[in-house]
Amino acid sequence: MVLPTDVRRSLRVTTWGHTTRYLRHADSLAFTEVVDSGSSAQLKQDATYTVRRGLADSSCYSFESVNYPGQFLRHADSRVRNSPDDASALFRQDATFCARPGLGGTGVTFESINIPGSYLRHFDSAVHIASGSGSGGFDRPQTLTADSSWALATPWAP
Repeated sequence: MVLPTDVRRSLRVTTWGHTTRYLRHADSLAFTEVVDSGSSAQLKQDATYTVRRGLADSSCYSFESVNYPGQFLRHADSRVRNSPDDASALFRQDATFCARPGLGGTGVTFESINIPGSYLRHFDSAVHIASGSGSGGFDRPQTLTADSSWALATPWAP
């Protein structure tokens, strides 16, 4: 799945009943939150990323924060966060996700390049990477397919 790069986008949840929620960062952690035309400018910026060629693999993607240039979405201990690029190989791998057809039948799913079979997934408003191999919480298999699909939407911050 090929995505346009060097363009701003917002990642919208595609899970039924939650489609007004977007991935955003707050206090360096990734969450989903309802964003609409009445949302604050800060929230709209937090929910907008520039899609870049993957830092570890140019055939995949990295997401650079619009309001914190040089910071990217990356995973650490299964939690997704906004972190400054420290130029380490580990950071670049943690911040690179390969686009796949949406596991939920719509949108796009982002697979971790350094933990194959683990996907960018929202659960209880928090964003993690998960494989669905756990027995509960964010890694439970029951809703992995629905909660791992995203729509690349018009950016909230131009």
